[in-house]
Amino acid sequence: MDKLLKVYTESKNNIFQNGIWREYLESQGYKTWFIDCDKEETLVVKMPLYGQKSYFYVPHGPQTSKEGWSVFLNKMKNLARSENAVFVRIEPMKIPNGIIEELKLKRVGGFSPLSHQHSPYNTLMLDLDVTENDILAQMKPKGRYNIRLAERKGVKIRFSRDIEDLKSFYKLSLGMKERGFSSFDFDHYKKMLETLGSKGVLQIVVAEHENEILACLIILYFNEVAIYLHGASGNEKRELMPNHLAQWTAILDAKKKGCKVYDFWGIAPNDEPNHPWAGITRFKKSFGGIEIEFKGAFDFTFQPFWYRIIFPYKIVKKAFGK
Repeated sequence: MDKLLKVYTESKNNIFQNGIWREYLESQGYKTWFIDCDKEETLVVKMPLYGQKSYFYVPHGPQTSKEGWSVFLNKMKNLARSENAVFVRIEPMKIPNGIIEELKLKRVGGFSPLSHQHSPYNTLMLDLDVTENDILAQMKPKGRYNIRLAERKGVKIRFSRDIEDLKSFYKLSLGMKERGFSSFDFDHYKKMLETLGSKGVLQIVVAEHENEILACLIILYFNEVAIYLHGASGNEKRELMPNHLAQWTAILDAKKKGCKVYDFWGIAPNDEPNHPWAGITRFKKSFGGIEIEFKGAFDFTFQPFWYRIIFPYKIVKKAFGK
């Protein structure tokens, strides 16, 4: 675990704190800043809240020294006044010792405003800095069997950045709503392809059988880390196990590109059977890997009064449908 986290948390491997991710966010219409803090910069995104109120979001950051955290929050206070921000939500991959208490950060929970966190709290990571046989050996037998089955049945895998394949992905993702999965609108994925695909860090992995597209994955490749960001599959020919072969091919491709870590991007904590991600977690775990639990999300408030009333406001709004 320590080996994987060391690679994953290096600044050079964090796409979510990189200018490439900033360009993608701004293509979606978000206002962003890079805030100087000590020797590092932190990417901050302005998010809508209620009415004229907003909040700031820091994806997988800050990544700075203990002193840098204080510099960052002091600069954020000034920015919050001009942008009418109630709080800043921080989702760091690592936190200096004692910083939570020292800076009075509030851990995000069920009674926090917008009580979810944007990035997964738990994830599964695969060590790619080993041989292909080592990766296969630590997989579950059923996972290896399904890969071989898909190959025998003639499932083919190809890589793409074509808009037509993105449309196929989107069509499959809409069909998955019946199985309890959510989807962004097509324009969201299109801008992702245009910005990240043009930089060479995004690929669509397409699984097809007899010219019929059965599954698509969206994979990010950034320096030494690959991330399985989105996936979609249909109900047709599921018995051919196209998802297993697509995932395995993406893993091999990431290894070929020099990635040392493959992040499956989110699993159900503690194998909770009733969690919305329970089914996809079983699929991901068939590839082996190591479970990682991040530190969670934290808020730093600029407007304590508004921060306190947002949660009750949400409850009333939901109850009365207004």
